[in-house]
Amino acid sequence: MPEKIITLYCFFEELLRSLGHRDDPQSRLIDAEIMTIATVAAEFFVGNQQASLDFLISHGYVKPFSKSRFCRRLQALPESLWQTALWIMAQAHQSNNADKYHIVDSFPVSVCRNIRISRCKIYSEKSYRGWCESKKEYFFGLRVCLIVTQAGKPVELQLSSGSTADIVSLRSMDLNLPEGATLFGDSGFLDRCFESDLAQEAGISLVVPRRKNMKEQLDGCLGYICQVVRKRVETTFSQLTERLARSIHAVTPVGFERKIMLTVLAFSILG
Repeated sequence: MPEKIITLYCFFEELLRSLGHRDDPQSRLIDAEIMTIATVAAEFFVGNQQASLDFLISHGYVKPFSKSRFCRRLQALPESLWQTALWIMAQAHQSNNADKYHIVDSFPVSVCRNIRISRCKIYSEKSYRGWCESKKEYFFGLRVCLIVTQAGKPVELQLSSGSTADIVSLRSMDLNLPEGATLFGDSGFLDRCFESDLAQEAGISLVVPRRKNMKEQLDGCLGYICQVVRKRVETTFSQLTERLARSIHAVTPVGFERKIMLTVLAFSILG
């Protein structure tokens, strides 16, 4: 655990230094420490930032700091810092992905239980009520669309409302994948026109199982590879779900979404 905490701090310190970021000389904690506290909470304390702050203070990693001040400092950090950190890790994982195989899939993150939907203050629109096919149940919250490498390392993340279709989430992603990459998905990402456009404009092959009633089917070898490779993304989703609290504590949509992103970022850095 100490090695992982130091790794997170060194990563954020180097990131901010490379971006030319300057801390306020009167700050009790620098921004790299604020980012480390938040990420340690996502990795070791299922998102409980108070527990993370108490642990790091008691073990001498950071100076005594109040939770309210920490929250204000965390909210003041621009969202672009987290996105840049995730992008840098994605580039590192891409360089180790020699086969250029990627997998895309989505999983639900509930903001509350279905019985409490009417009292939910974070999200209120009906669009956040979605259907989870694997669990055969409805949920209320966000759908996390994630692209991972063949080794299961996160490359790109998209948060959408629960009712958003998988293919719609994929269309809205930047898809910063190397030319010649192969992207495997399940039947929820089936769109022949999008496959053709993606291959012509970006040089990315989207491989999705066909429906039984379709004339064009994947050949046996490609269909088998798609089935085998896609199993890795389920392992990644299981590891991420274990790090997420059963009920994520947040009072704003930004706070809720940031905790999900921090979980993915911590997993990307530490594995």
